[in-house]
Amino acid sequence: MDLTPAPPIAVVDFRRQSMVLEWQSTGGTWRACDEPPVLVHGVALIRASQPNICLFAREDRLHLQVGGERYPLVDDSPRIGWRRGRATFGLRRCFTISSPGGTSLVHTYWNNHGDDFFVWLVTRLENPEWRKVTAQRWSEGVNPAALRGS
Repeated sequence: MDLTPAPPIAVVDFRRQSMVLEWQSTGGTWRACDEPPVLVHGVALIRASQPNICLFAREDRLHLQVGGERYPLVDDSPRIGWRRGRATFGLRRCFTISSPGGTSLVHTYWNNHGDDFFVWLVTRLENPEWRKVTAQRWSEGVNPAALRGS
């Protein structure tokens, strides 16, 4: 068994467009980069009171990580979903991750009228071609400005 910790992954912060982070995939934690790298491999949503979320690529595979839980994204599994709550007139939203064995994550949140990470995430992950191309591109590394624009 290899006990060597995985190296950090350089990712951009979804909300703070100019910030590059070092994502620690072993525990779902992060730290700010002192010297931002030229290339990044994903995007993270950092929140104070809830688990951090990161979509990153390594070895031509996309991974979605919520806190310490990592979900490799292969073909169309796991299924990622998003919907508006009817009882709250769409102000409360629900993000889900489902695998063949059942739903493994349900996250409800309030719409904050800014860019919605979950809408951004779901609309991209629904496209199998986007998953494939992005896994390859992000594994090689992309310029942070190019990733922010995608």
